[in-house]
Amino acid sequence: MKIIFFGTNEFSTTILKGLIDDKHEVVAVVSQPDKVNLRNNKVKFSCIKDYCLKNNIPILQFEKVSRDGEDILKNLNADIFVTASYGQILKQNILDIPKYGVVNIHASLLPKYRGSSPIQWAIMNGEKSTGITIMRTDIGLDTGDIYFSRAIDIERNDTSSSVFNKLATLGVECLHEFFKNFDYYKDNHYKQDEDKSSYYPMIRKEDYKLDFNLDAESLYNKIRALEKCYFIYNSTRYIVGFAAIEEQSGMAGKILSCNGKSGLIIACKDKALKIETIQPEGKQMMQAKAYMNSNKFRCGDIIENT
Repeated sequence: MKIIFFGTNEFSTTILKGLIDDKHEVVAVVSQPDKVNLRNNKVKFSCIKDYCLKNNIPILQFEKVSRDGEDILKNLNADIFVTASYGQILKQNILDIPKYGVVNIHASLLPKYRGSSPIQWAIMNGEKSTGITIMRTDIGLDTGDIYFSRAIDIERNDTSSSVFNKLATLGVECLHEFFKNFDYYKDNHYKQDEDKSSYYPMIRKEDYKLDFNLDAESLYNKIRALEKCYFIYNSTRYIVGFAAIEEQSGMAGKILSCNGKSGLIIACKDKALKIETIQPEGKQMMQAKAYMNSNKFRCGDIIENT
């Protein structure tokens, strides 16, 4: 079959590589438009565009694919479209083009965690497992029929990056299985159970700020999920790379320890959070214990939470 692949980020690039390795005929790749770096005004290509240019794969970019891409995609005469972290919702005029429809690789166990950031939300919510769902795309948001799902464990120290890599690898394996048994799966898919469905929105800028009025477990999961959470202390923004839970207590936001021996420990609603790695504004990420030798923090101070 002739395939048109839709994707933009590293996850979708890994899936595309899997299709190429399996000797599928990818006639074109559709990606999001290039972005401009506001600092230097230079154009930044997506991960998948870099891969396509290096491997002579035709790349198409549409501001709105459902508005601008219909005729071009029809003329490529593809049998099936495959999407993975593309970033645009496909309308019915695009879904109707390929003979065998549109297949999506979604990074959750649908119908749970519909939406654009399923990996991050699963970790933030303390889930112990997630997975890949191979589904048929319809006009809804991750609501189409399911071909099959495969699960993996979320380990205690997993971050969104590590789960992302595991699911990309699993996605390649699932797509290989789908096409290997295509004659079976094209006639065997099932409706999602709407009673078990959940939808989570895109991550917002304000979601990255740490509120020490929350419990330590919630903050620990948020740091693992978003990987660039921050707090403000003495008008300086500090990004937290990783943290651990400590069996200490105090007023929420209170600095309980800030020295080179025990590091930086901040009280939460219940227990405390030990900051393992920290990135002061304008500097590189570093070990929090080492940074505490700079005497920028003072025990007993309260981290602002507003």
